[in-house]
Amino acid sequence: MKYITLKKYEYIHHGKSKDEYQHRYNSYDSTKIGVDIHSAPAFFVETKEIRKNAILIYKLDKTVSKLCNSLPVEAVVNYMLSCLIDEIQITNSIEGVHSTKKEILSAYKSKSDRFYGIVTKYRMLISSDELSLQTCQDIRSLYNELVLPEIVEESKDKAPDGLLFRKEHVFVQGNNIEPVHEGLFPEEKIIDSMTKALAFLNDEDEELLYRVAVFHYLLGYIHPFYDGNGRLNRFISSYMLAQSLEPIIGYSLSNIIKEEQSRYNKTFVECNDKDNRGELTVFVEMFMEILVESIQHLISSLESRSDSWKKYQKIIDKLPHANEKHFKKIYEELILTELFAPESIGINDLRKNSGLSEPTLRKALKTLNAAGLLKIDKSEKRYKYGIKLDLIDSFIE
Repeated sequence: MKYITLKKYEYIHHGKSKDEYQHRYNSYDSTKIGVDIHSAPAFFVETKEIRKNAILIYKLDKTVSKLCNSLPVEAVVNYMLSCLIDEIQITNSIEGVHSTKKEILSAYKSKSDRFYGIVTKYRMLISSDELSLQTCQDIRSLYNELVLPEIVEESKDKAPDGLLFRKEHVFVQGNNIEPVHEGLFPEEKIIDSMTKALAFLNDEDEELLYRVAVFHYLLGYIHPFYDGNGRLNRFISSYMLAQSLEPIIGYSLSNIIKEEQSRYNKTFVECNDKDNRGELTVFVEMFMEILVESIQHLISSLESRSDSWKKYQKIIDKLPHANEKHFKKIYEELILTELFAPESIGINDLRKNSGLSEPTLRKALKTLNAAGLLKIDKSEKRYKYGIKLDLIDSFIE
């Protein structure tokens, strides 16, 4: 039987929702969160569906790890960068912020100030750097680096004007632009609830996946800033997941949230209803399902690229000039770039990866270009190179 909110339970079993609330709240599987939702103590019930998806997520995590370990290191590094760029572009688009892959990649290379903050933070998911998320000041500091420059550039009125957060009212809008939730007010209440939410997020006695799901709801409910809450929230979820799961999994969340935006918003509104008495079970269920879907999508993408790589490895020897010195290694590097990297490869990186000298590479690239197999990106001063996989496929056929 599908788990339903207390409001729906009251509609079906008129007059019995109070008893059901007591049963749920006091059950062995109930987790008390320590934060109030509309003056009711927040909690969720660890349903069979939630437990099942938690187990599945850790199994899928092992599959991702196995896939990554089966690929060349440079392929995994390049694909992580591709996923990082996609994640930032999508998390921006959910908030109506336009960003191109080229802009984000430029910020990654420290050539552009725009999006530099958010790119720098997302790079932490694949580094050994640790981020403190213990206090309200930590949240404000993260916000300042992650999204504040972009928000101020768009509108200075949206910058935080309180001690740490906002000091005025703010309303969260739904799909039809109508207000669906008023963020907490005044700032003292924001600080108090955020402090308690962070305490739950950092409570290692609780399952990490549940902590991430609950905090994701709470930050949306508290809504500490005028703008940028969504991007901040998705980053914190990604960062926390990357601490216990394969880091690349942290770069796969926003895409599924965007695809499931209607369901996500509906579930948030359902939990936010006062008649639901602070129960967050259906949100935790939904969030866990989104996590499963995001990792499955990542696995599918990795498997597809891995299968292609194995296919091309088998036929490299049949390609033009492949039996000549150095060409096989160059083919491998160019194919890996096409399958896993966010852009074509420059001569310097090609030299580092292949171990060949620049004159040797340029001579070989000239030969491949004459054979019609080479892709050349001339948009920048230093050219970048790729290979025409569709032509290689024709060799297989």
